[in-house]
Amino acid sequence: MDRRYSDREGSPPRQHISKLAFLLAGILIAVTSASLLFVGYVASQASDRQAISNEKRLFQHTLENQKHQMIQEQLKVSHSDQSVRNIVRTFDYDFVRDQIRGLWKDYSYNKVLIIASGNQVFAESFEDYTHIINRPLKETPGYLPLVDKARALFMSNRVRIPGGYSHRSLQGLEPPQYAAIGFIEIDDKPALATAMPIVPDQDTVTLPAGQPVILVAAKFIDDDMLAGLNAQLSFIDLTFLRDVIAAPESPSHFVRDANGKPLGSFSWESRALGSSIWPTVIPIVLALSLLLAVLAFGIAWRIGRLTSSLQASERQNHHLAMHDTLSGLANRLQFNRVLKSATANLPASPFAIIHCDLDKFKSVNDTYGHAAGDTVIKAVAQRMAEIVGKGGLVARLGGDEFVILHRSFTDHGRLTLLSGQLIGAVEAPIPLDNGETAEIGLSIGIVTAPDCGSTPEGLMAAADDALYYSKENGRGQAAFARDIKHLFAMSVNGTEEDHTSDAA
Repeated sequence: MDRRYSDREGSPPRQHISKLAFLLAGILIAVTSASLLFVGYVASQASDRQAISNEKRLFQHTLENQKHQMIQEQLKVSHSDQSVRNIVRTFDYDFVRDQIRGLWKDYSYNKVLIIASGNQVFAESFEDYTHIINRPLKETPGYLPLVDKARALFMSNRVRIPGGYSHRSLQGLEPPQYAAIGFIEIDDKPALATAMPIVPDQDTVTLPAGQPVILVAAKFIDDDMLAGLNAQLSFIDLTFLRDVIAAPESPSHFVRDANGKPLGSFSWESRALGSSIWPTVIPIVLALSLLLAVLAFGIAWRIGRLTSSLQASERQNHHLAMHDTLSGLANRLQFNRVLKSATANLPASPFAIIHCDLDKFKSVNDTYGHAAGDTVIKAVAQRMAEIVGKGGLVARLGGDEFVILHRSFTDHGRLTLLSGQLIGAVEAPIPLDNGETAEIGLSIGIVTAPDCGSTPEGLMAAADDALYYSKENGRGQAAFARDIKHLFAMSVNGTEEDHTSDAA
């Protein structure tokens, strides 16, 4: 009786409870693992999307810089009294050939055109050949939208002056306000092109009434352009896909031509898609499934690590875009931005530009090799930065060319003293890795703002002239632009008289 009662009313067998516990534990582990795998998948997708979004923004920023750089390169031809005199007023074949050849040689443009009123092409270049011709622009209709836009911009900026017309000052204008730039199709090839009216910069010559003469320059979207863009990006397999509209979420940048017609897409392989996080997530899921608290902490730590990696990558990309990789100084892009900001604050905040060029640097490369030249550049950069300190921005524009934007003072005496310190520091022997020492010099051109100008282009031109004067008159010295201004004026007047005599 006791046994039967015990069998009827007693607890379930221990083996059944154990199986149930294992089953519940297995279900709990399976549910937890599945949840964590889903979280890992979502995190991976979000990480990829964020990385691609950052890459797309970086590419768009680099492409805009390329457009602005093309405009700045062409200003020396399109924004010049001499160009107005020798292209608009009178068509000087030799002058036109020299200017077009200079754009091709210095900046590797694939096409350069001079387009007169009535849409007649007066000059056209490709590769190293310049063709003086008179043909209608409608034979190459791809240029028309940009030319029409450039003319419309000119009419909105045209001002009347005694004897004719001029163009309002470029100071304060963004490039899209005075230059047309966009993608077009030339000879069945996609290209990035600009169209700018030829206007005076000093108003020593006027423009006639009517439509302006337009300078057009274009670069094909080819391997050279892609390599130039990728030098700042370091993307994987950057290419241009003609007539392809890439998906918005893909690592790509879609462009249209000036008429709004789809032209194609820049495309690359995202680093995020090529670096899976699953080899790391799966071991974490397996380990932390046994301990839920550690699991939650591990996933949060991993997501935070991925976010920090993305932020660090973005900071690194921004730093590389703004600094010279060899010297660590600011690069041309950063200097141009700071200079533009400084000129915008004139005349309330005066400043000085100190343009520097190394003397005898070529002999270092020729004698000891380019590695020694790199050592010299690094040493010069460090010495300049130490002397200038927080008083200004030291930048390397390229090669052995440096420039300083100094804000602390602009008086002649202290700038002379600072220049002497820079020259003395650079002239001190520089130890090389091979046990030898390099001895170089420094020539300096100085310009102050607003005394010598208030536009980035004008100030840099004046500083360049002063540097040229310093190098031509003995090197190892500093020359002020305002001290040699009358010499340049005499040179310009003499040149104009010679042109007048030749024309007579």
